[in-house]
Amino acid sequence: MKYLFFFLFLFFSCGSQHGSATKNEISLNSVVCPDDGVCSLNVLPNQSFSIEKDGIGVLYPKIKEGQTVLLKFEYKRNEIPNTVDGNYSEIIYLELDPNNLEFENDDVKNIKALFGRLCFCRGQTGYYIINQGELSIMKISKNQYRIKMNFKVDEVPQVVTTIDEVFSIK
Repeated sequence: MKYLFFFLFLFFSCGSQHGSATKNEISLNSVVCPDDGVCSLNVLPNQSFSIEKDGIGVLYPKIKEGQTVLLKFEYKRNEIPNTVDGNYSEIIYLELDPNNLEFENDDVKNIKALFGRLCFCRGQTGYYIINQGELSIMKISKNQYRIKMNFKVDEVPQVVTTIDEVFSIK
């Protein structure tokens, strides 16, 4: 009986929530965003990131002023009510040269890309360099671009493996 209640609870509580977007943030109703969460894309012009290591060798991004465009894609799974440490999110950072934003089927090894899995997942959380996949960015109007990315990290499980979105750079 306890399992039936839990199953019904999960079934009726899983729905997509879409929040409001900040100035540089785009809330996405993407077919690649899982139904059990919310996805967003931040476009950060004149920003870059470096990949740092903490005292025990764990990677993390350090965002700073720069001459590049930083894209930050984030998936946040809906919280399960009354669950301690039930937060789960994935973050993808991409650093792009604003003078070279159009390319097709490029290897993600050719750009700076970082995947973050943030959760209470013992031994399976943190940031990892993305070095497998393909990336295309096509100009669709004066300041609008479409990004298509398929990628994989081997170190940890991932929910998001595809990004297919339109973004603007002003």
